[in-house]
Amino acid sequence: MSRHVIDHAKPASESARLQRFLTLQRKEGVHPAVQDLSKRSHGESGARVTQFLRIERHEEV
Repeated sequence: MSRHVIDHAKPASESARLQRFLTLQRKEGVHPAVQDLSKRSHGESGARVTQFLRIERHEEV
């Protein structure tokens, strides 16, 4: 009986190729879209939380 398809070891060439790809990606740095997202303001999250809590507690202003 032969082994199942997923029971076979991966070829060494795939892991070496993957390592080279990851090294190149890491050298290129952070993608501009990720930089733009990290620069966005997060707003008044603390104020929003207090407002939601006030609504949840049924408190009047």
